[in-house]
Amino acid sequence: MVTSFKLSGFTCPACGAIFEARTVTSITHQGQDSDFLPHYLGENPLPFFLVQCPECDFSGYPEDYSLESRENRKVSAAQIKKILSLPICKKMPEEALKFFIAAKLYEETGRNPYHIGNLYLRGSWCCRLRENRKAEIELQQLAVKYLKIAVEKSTISNPDNLPVVTYLIGELYRRLEDRKSAREWFGAVEEVIIDPEQQWILELTQKQAELNEHFIN
Repeated sequence: MVTSFKLSGFTCPACGAIFEARTVTSITHQGQDSDFLPHYLGENPLPFFLVQCPECDFSGYPEDYSLESRENRKVSAAQIKKILSLPICKKMPEEALKFFIAAKLYEETGRNPYHIGNLYLRGSWCCRLRENRKAEIELQQLAVKYLKIAVEKSTISNPDNLPVVTYLIGELYRRLEDRKSAREWFGAVEEVIIDPEQQWILELTQKQAELNEHFIN
């Protein structure tokens, strides 16, 4: 099975536009990069995990278009226009820009920093797939910032995810060539593992920590 889609209807929470967009119904992937970018079989579904309004460029997950979300997390087309005026927006691929807009709107509506960090991470993946290293670095830096906040403020709801996020912060630092910070976060992984079945993340951490010490990026 490869990537499949369906057409769904949406009402934009920012400008009220009504439109249809493709959403992902199934995916298959085989392997992943060390920061968990999946290697998908078939069409890359990453850009379609988010829905973007064709009128004002509001971007969010399908559930961000729900009536509850529209009522509880008010956003405006003016906010999106302000985000799009940021210099970084001119540097990144269209697919990554969707994740950047969504992350910024999550910031402005006080969402969980764990989810903000994940949006920036996925944006960095889109940049890598388009071989735009400069934009990838900027989004990796933002992903690290918010994933660290999530760890420090304990906003990661599933405790099994804490070792994975701790490793991921270390790996992002390694990719950003901040070897000291990478060493610190890699060293913290073993301390937060509570499930013996998570031995895989410890093994991955040890492998990437060795690369970090040998300056292999």
